[in-house]
Amino acid sequence: MRVAFVAAELTPHAQVGGLGDVARWLPASLAALGDDVRVFVPHYDVLDPAGLSISAVPDMNDVPIGSLGSVTVSQLGESGPGQPTIYLIGAEQWFERGTVYTSEPDEHFRFAALSRAVVEVCDRLEWMPQLVHANDWHTALLPLHLRAAGDRWAEVPVVLTIHNLAYQGWFPQEDLARMDLGLTEPAPAVLDSGRVNSLGTGIRTAEIVTTVSPTYAKEITEPRFGFGLDGDLRARGDQLIGILNGIGPDWDPESDGLIPHPYSSPFGKAPNTEALRTRMGLAPEAGVPILGIVSRLDRQKGFELMRSSIPPLLDGRRAQLAVLGTGDSALRAMFVGLSKHFPGWAAYEHRFDPELAHLIEAGSDVFLMPSQFEPCGLNQMYSMKYGTVPVVHRVGGLADTVTQWDPNSGTGTGFAFSEFSEAGFLAAVESALDAYKERTDWVRLMSNGMKSDFSWSRRATEYRLVYAAALNPGV
Repeated sequence: MRVAFVAAELTPHAQVGGLGDVARWLPASLAALGDDVRVFVPHYDVLDPAGLSISAVPDMNDVPIGSLGSVTVSQLGESGPGQPTIYLIGAEQWFERGTVYTSEPDEHFRFAALSRAVVEVCDRLEWMPQLVHANDWHTALLPLHLRAAGDRWAEVPVVLTIHNLAYQGWFPQEDLARMDLGLTEPAPAVLDSGRVNSLGTGIRTAEIVTTVSPTYAKEITEPRFGFGLDGDLRARGDQLIGILNGIGPDWDPESDGLIPHPYSSPFGKAPNTEALRTRMGLAPEAGVPILGIVSRLDRQKGFELMRSSIPPLLDGRRAQLAVLGTGDSALRAMFVGLSKHFPGWAAYEHRFDPELAHLIEAGSDVFLMPSQFEPCGLNQMYSMKYGTVPVVHRVGGLADTVTQWDPNSGTGTGFAFSEFSEAGFLAAVESALDAYKERTDWVRLMSNGMKSDFSWSRRATEYRLVYAAALNPGV
């Protein structure tokens, strides 16, 4: 198949969240299966080539995109059999803001420029995709862009993947005119008086809608998790499909070049645990488990459940805490307070640091993910791969990936709680601490997680079935 994959992020070059990981590994896995995949991503001024070459694409220095201006096109890295081609869409006006995302009022125009560029660039390349894969609100208007481009493009189906329904891309209705969508009557795209919901429009106009876990696909059809779009999602019926994300080969403890002591069995973790204690200033040889967190600090992530539940564990010298993340100032203050109040037992670093993230995954014993909602989540999968036992709230992709430990049968990969409360969270943490004391059981639990298969090759096969259904509706 010829697939145009369009996204606002690409790991490790321009990454904010899990979308970047999907944009890196799903196209790569599809290409490995023989598909011709072209990835379109903005050429941000903060984009990191990460050792790859950037080369100009011939005759693509000034490609007009209507009233949104023009773009230049470069290629990131090489392309060839079994590899996706990655196009960087450059426009000083839109993508040179010193950041991937902004809070500026023209954010919707920035990604409309990316979507419009896909059509114009493909036409110039004389490469016509059979299918376009859009991702999140940034590119959710692609069905409208394709229809506006004429009959040939109007027949190309769009698969839209929702990575996080909470971000929907609202903007004023009058701004539609500048996007050259040819809408004489924009009512179908408007959810509220005078406002357009980008994601809502994509949900209603894409051929098929997918999201990043089966449980999340069910949750978002309910008001609790639907963020006002549950009715539109229910209306899609069996055209709303949940497919779990995978993890790439860069997260493998046996070949991980970012950790000091690569390993392939539970018994190889200990040197990394001591390296983590040294790196973050935790008390050495404490003989208690390290609770790890690597996360964006956002209220979605459920860390407020730790305010009263974690301090007694630290005060009683029952566990240590290692945290890496940036975001919400109140949550940041909470973790700073813990590190100051419990020196040697709690440590927090406020920054984006891939090397430390890998070390926390490799060196921690337990990984905490008490998210209020979690479309898929990746860190719980990284954790299991590294023999780090996750404690999670039983929602979304966390429910689909982490199975409850049963010491009687020796099955399970972690600990989950259903009620979103401090009591529910603390009970799951206590269960993990109790299991940690039983060394034989704990090694079995670690081994179960390390044997889990979260490879992207499995997910790519599932996406190809979705693509086939989009290309042959009703069959």
